[in-house]
Amino acid sequence: MDFDPNLVKKALDAVPYPIGKSHLIQLVGQHGVNEQVVGMLELLPDKTFNSSAEVQEMISKGSGNLGSMSNLGGLFK
Repeated sequence: MDFDPNLVKKALDAVPYPIGKSHLIQLVGQHGVNEQVVGMLELLPDKTFNSSAEVQEMISKGSGNLGSMSNLGGLFK
């Protein structure tokens, strides 16, 4: 996977919360993250996220149905 974790964190920190999954993906995509990151975010549950930390935690946990995201373990630590 070829992406900059700092860019991902910066993009997640820049969006307004609470935010729904589809709006999150749209706004993060506007902050210059690549299609791989957008694809990973599309694997998140369809819910409203209350903070950047919540999204980062979901990514870090890689809870079962996140597929390739489970390899990211400590990405945001």
